[in-house]
Amino acid sequence: MLNAREAEIDAENFCGQPSAWRDVYRIMRCPGSPCRLDSQYCWQDPVGKKHYKLRTHHLRKLVRFVEKEGGIIETHDDVPESIREQLYAEEQQRLEKRPKAPEHPAGTFPISINVLPTQQSQPLSMSPPSGNECGPLKATVLQIPGPPEVAVEEYTAWQLSRVSTDAFKENVKKARDVTLENCLDLKQIYYDQNPDFFVQVGVKIGVARRFVSEIDEWVKDKPGVSDSVDRDGI
Repeated sequence: MLNAREAEIDAENFCGQPSAWRDVYRIMRCPGSPCRLDSQYCWQDPVGKKHYKLRTHHLRKLVRFVEKEGGIIETHDDVPESIREQLYAEEQQRLEKRPKAPEHPAGTFPISINVLPTQQSQPLSMSPPSGNECGPLKATVLQIPGPPEVAVEEYTAWQLSRVSTDAFKENVKKARDVTLENCLDLKQIYYDQNPDFFVQVGVKIGVARRFVSEIDEWVKDKPGVSDSVDRDGI
């Protein structure tokens, strides 16, 4: 691929024409840290700032977009929608094929800390929760009117209003982007109670747990939105 690119550049320079290969490779070269893809080339999503690894067939399409379709690639914002959708789809397939990590890796054990010895005290487990253990019971039936993607944006704004540091805000926005990219809605996230889904794509565990478990709290705080409790399910 690199040899073909160099030959293309030499031929176009000889003819006095600019090389689309050189421009595409220069613009899409991976900037390095904080990118963790260990790749020469990647595309940075302007919305979520996530890096997507560019392979040979992606770069060929970008060059064809410039040479054949008259497109312009000056920044990562100029990557056409068709290539973005392909990168999103390939990333989703990669995440779905990734094996789930065991609850407790081999050779490790849950760590428990005992509080003051009283009759009511119980050991506090620091092992990561699984299933529905990290959030409220599913007996709560959420009523969230309106388009689901609008509700996700409003819930994200509510979460952002509760934090102050850039690190927290960045992770809240990342959780929002993952939700929208996978066409999830708040009801699905709340009923699944699976923060590990967000952790696997880079969201810090604390933000992931709050993003999953505090949806019912946001519903109660949101004017005009009500929730009901199925008493028979408690």
